[in-house]
Amino acid sequence: PLHLRNRLIKCATFEGMTPDAVVTDELIEFHREHAAGGVAISTVAYCAVSPEGRTDRHQIWMRDEAVPGLRRLTDAIHSEGALAAAQLGHAGAVANSVSNRAKALGPGAIPAPMGMSLTQKLDADDVPALRAKFADAARLAVDSGFDALEIHCGHNYLLSSFLSPLLNHRRDAYGGSLINRARLAREVIETVREAVGPDVAVWAKLNMFDGVGRPGPG
Repeated sequence: PLHLRNRLIKCATFEGMTPDAVVTDELIEFHREHAAGGVAISTVAYCAVSPEGRTDRHQIWMRDEAVPGLRRLTDAIHSEGALAAAQLGHAGAVANSVSNRAKALGPGAIPAPMGMSLTQKLDADDVPALRAKFADAARLAVDSGFDALEIHCGHNYLLSSFLSPLLNHRRDAYGGSLINRARLAREVIETVREAVGPDVAVWAKLNMFDGVGRPGPG
């Protein structure tokens, strides 16, 4: 639904410029410079949908307190003629449970290396609440002036871990076949689309390699 001034998109790469989990002047200037440099879209990474969904406590998570800074950020990007995208996601097993002071989540009990622990299983009964968090985060992003949303489905983050047959060993509707393993990601993305309507661009980030290997012989 967007008209871009060219084909150049600044992808989401973690900036490390939010020590208090809100937008800083440094982050605004970082994206303003990319917009001034001519990109069509500058993508802000990484905006977690909940506090336990951060890779650590310094990352932005979508809440009312973050909106004023995010509005300043999108205004700066728009002032240079570019569009603004927000990367939304839940870190899942990649979350640092020690830093976040909250359990990391996964399709089952799988290693969460950042917190040196095992993840807490996301039960099927918890899925509606997770979808609501994504919907709320998406609406806040649009209210903050973002033109597009990137849903993080890569790098062993929560949605990615459900997609992986090496990490997802469930036997319910969210595990087993590819259709079942993809169910959570599809439901989340459909929820986001319903929350923001047809005028906001929505796409998914997928990786080509999970970095998770099968055990070798012996």
